[in-house]
Amino acid sequence: MMKPFLTSGASDRALGLALAGAALLAGAGPAVAQEASNSSDTIEEIVVTAQKRNENMQSTPIAISAFTADAISRKGLSDIQQVSRLAPNVSFDFTSPISGASNAASVFIRGIGQQDFALTTDPGVGTYVDGVYVSRSVGGVLDVLDIERMEILRGPQGTLFGRNTIGGAISIISKMPDKEFGGSLEASLGNYGRRYLRGSVSLPLGPDTAVRISVSSKDKNGFVKSAYTAQQKSLLGGTPLTDLGNENRQAARMVLVHDFSDRFKATLSGDYSRLRENNAADRLAGITGTLADGPLVFAYNTFGSTPSVIPVIGNDRYVPANYITGRDRTYSTGPNGSSIDAWGTALTLDFEASESLSIKSITAYRKTTGSFNRDADGSPLVITETSNYGYRHKQFTQELQAVGDVADGAVKYAAGLFYFDEKGSDPLVVRLPEVVGTIYQDIADVRNKSYAAYAQATWTIVDGLSLTAGGRYTKDRKRFVSDQYIVTGSASPFLFGGAPAGTLIPLVPRNSVTTQSFEKFSPRASVDYRIGDVLVYGSYSKGFKSGGFNLRYVAPRPSVLSFGPENATTFEVGTKIDAFDRKLRLNLAAFTTDYKGIQVTVFENLGAPVTLNAGDARIKGFEAELTAIPLPGLELTANLGYLDSHYTAIRANPALVSTPEQIISRSTRLPKAPEWQGTISAAYTYTLGNDARLDARADFHFSSRYANDAVNSRFLNQKAYQTLGLSAGYTAPDRRWSLRLFVDNLTDERYIVSGDSNYGIGFHEANYNRPREWGATLGFTF
Repeated sequence: MMKPFLTSGASDRALGLALAGAALLAGAGPAVAQEASNSSDTIEEIVVTAQKRNENMQSTPIAISAFTADAISRKGLSDIQQVSRLAPNVSFDFTSPISGASNAASVFIRGIGQQDFALTTDPGVGTYVDGVYVSRSVGGVLDVLDIERMEILRGPQGTLFGRNTIGGAISIISKMPDKEFGGSLEASLGNYGRRYLRGSVSLPLGPDTAVRISVSSKDKNGFVKSAYTAQQKSLLGGTPLTDLGNENRQAARMVLVHDFSDRFKATLSGDYSRLRENNAADRLAGITGTLADGPLVFAYNTFGSTPSVIPVIGNDRYVPANYITGRDRTYSTGPNGSSIDAWGTALTLDFEASESLSIKSITAYRKTTGSFNRDADGSPLVITETSNYGYRHKQFTQELQAVGDVADGAVKYAAGLFYFDEKGSDPLVVRLPEVVGTIYQDIADVRNKSYAAYAQATWTIVDGLSLTAGGRYTKDRKRFVSDQYIVTGSASPFLFGGAPAGTLIPLVPRNSVTTQSFEKFSPRASVDYRIGDVLVYGSYSKGFKSGGFNLRYVAPRPSVLSFGPENATTFEVGTKIDAFDRKLRLNLAAFTTDYKGIQVTVFENLGAPVTLNAGDARIKGFEAELTAIPLPGLELTANLGYLDSHYTAIRANPALVSTPEQIISRSTRLPKAPEWQGTISAAYTYTLGNDARLDARADFHFSSRYANDAVNSRFLNQKAYQTLGLSAGYTAPDRRWSLRLFVDNLTDERYIVSGDSNYGIGFHEANYNRPREWGATLGFTF
């Protein structure tokens, strides 16, 4: 692994401040500028496909944030987790709390999402790449590699996007190949050994055929290091794992387009990503060890500890004084590493049957394989160590779309059929304290199918006034096969009703087969009215996420524990305003959502993560997005999100819990739902006399306090925080090369982005954001 450029904190701070100064000096452009850039005198128009047809974003009656490739590049963003911060009321974590995997997305929009990565649960926010649904969170932190734009749709999108878009949808649209040869290269270096490389090229293969190939490599050191000294490492007889939170991932994408005629086009795409990283950057935040709030820790400290085991500590008791280190240090020595390979291919056929009807077919296949390990207790002891040693998932999707208009264009419609088929397996070994035993999940297989039909039509009643109505019928079928058991340890008579040590106890009946079916109609209706450059709309929509099965157990159960579906009904009003010759854009939305059957993950006694329907809630809020160009070359942007979320009803809890910390009540806050959240940005661009460009930008992000888990654990609650990023750039007169200097998280603000607070075992770990980072990016086009 490449060493950081500078190793001392003082040197990092000095160079970070120097780069910040460079950004500010570039921002003082009037002293050297000859001419303001004319390219940014007006706000760009963005075409989106939120309603399955190309439309101006400002004419679409949906709360949507869209970012073009140019805008993403100017902001220096490299994956969808970073881009999502530019939209209000969106939370995107790069690791699911329970997994340990360094690339398992957990996404929330307007307080609705899912934190568990398990194959038996579904996400609450759908992710789509070129119209293809990506169903699983493992491998879900996608690289924004050579994309045309990214759209974030807020609120239920059940009618046109379908299953598991109860909170919203993220749609990524790839850049298509050009008919002329060209491409780009980019390299980025910085502290923490940052080495990012990416490139793309368009190749014409004839008058009707072209291909675009893109590749990317990201390598960066982690920031959670070993807390052991060199002498302690030698006493332990090995090298404890370090460098948690590093990056080592590569990606490639190919898009081939062939025009058979003016009316018929085929697009074949393929992508591959490879990840070989250490664990997500978790560190121990707390330990609880009574029979009520940490029964396995209690069992270990009572029956299993011996002072001679960990000489560098002096004893081997699992207590806070021994292993709570503060940020960015860990005593972990257990299993470590994420290894994920994912690839997919899609064939899209576009046929223009007539001037008023287009037909599209999207056929896609995706496969993900991998393994990921986790030492959850943050110590050299064996309290909880997990190994997902054979993760497998594959999916097939087929969608047929018909988009057109009738009545001389007065009625526009979109209709389609959708089929989804997935298979997956996630075998698991969990090592608990020797006095407790080891859990083996030899079989954890899923087979899910979904069928859907949808239609939506927009009727222009009179000039400027439109009415939209539509619906989607969905039927899901789910099957789960489980074989899970525990081989008990020395305290088995105490913990497992007198069973002797070494007893094999099934946690659910051996080779259990469980099935469920769900069906739902998801309607949508809206009315919108346009006056000049002002659009006003109101909408009603429903979203649906099917239920599922619990994957993991520690205490024996008579059968597999299932959970029911989620439903959301949203009323929304909004306006989209362009003013002053497109020098000002203001988009506003206010909404109220009835959220029923909320699926949350809690930890029951002995530590099994259990998904259950906690109850119902009401979520109210509003969003504002502002873009302004008050002067040539100066662009100001801001977004603000507000959420008022609270439970209105609590359902009976099937989990086995015993302490107030584990109980969800009407006063419990919904996870990932800060009351206030927003970003303020300023960018200045100047054109010099030789046509070269200087630019500078600043991005300020803020959030009020929020809970990171379903039970509002005191170990994971995050207080309000703010971050600041600065950058400055130069673009050559011929636009063939550019250089950008940047500082991310200038003030080195640290906050919890994810975590696992397990009162059923007694450990509590937190995952923080990355520290201050700085670097330079050099780009070429040809």
